[in-house]
Amino acid sequence: MAFAFTCSPLAAQTAATDVAMTHKAPAPVRMAYDVEGVISSAYTGTAELVWSHDGKTYQSQLLIRKFGLTLQAWTSQGTLTERGLEPDKFTSKRLGQSEINARFQRSAGRISFSEGTPDALLQAGAQDQLSVFMQLASLLAGNSAQGAAGKSISLQAIGDRYAEQWTFKAGAPEMVKLANGPVSAIKFTHEPSAERKQRLELWYAPNLQFLPVRIRITESNGDYLDLVWANSHNR
Repeated sequence: MAFAFTCSPLAAQTAATDVAMTHKAPAPVRMAYDVEGVISSAYTGTAELVWSHDGKTYQSQLLIRKFGLTLQAWTSQGTLTERGLEPDKFTSKRLGQSEINARFQRSAGRISFSEGTPDALLQAGAQDQLSVFMQLASLLAGNSAQGAAGKSISLQAIGDRYAEQWTFKAGAPEMVKLANGPVSAIKFTHEPSAERKQRLELWYAPNLQFLPVRIRITESNGDYLDLVWANSHNR
């Protein structure tokens, strides 16, 4: 089974955005993760999250590897604005398969998909399923109160074939066990929707630029992918 940040078709909805939110993009960084999980059977590997920007445009890439092979790769590129990240293109590539993508047609107010999926309406504040990681990090860095327990953040999430509304709810701070010792982190959880049974959990460490030190994706059948931060290098 291949993990992907999938989502379901979205009916036209009005975006709920907060113009008062302050965002502060993390400095460019390359983050390495140890990966464990179950995909039919036990699985171990590594992952790398590369984040780069020049203050105006950004690119983010997440690579999942095993035995030196890149099993999955996601790339997001776009601009940085007062609202944080504004993606222009999201691409997904699995080992042995062709690259597929979603493009944010902002002038037309639509999202187009490379695999023939019907266009979706583009909401203000929309993220793709990779840019959302750094969007939440930049939101916390701009105003850590956004991570207060019980706080919810809703946004449109775009995958390589679909669009969906995601809601992340902040929990109480948790200690995450890392190779260099435990670190306190703010946890956001997106619960499965009626259409998609995927649970997404993200842990952000205030003393590490609010970067995601743990990323866990869990499927309805119990399969999961768990990325735990190992080290970082500034770019």
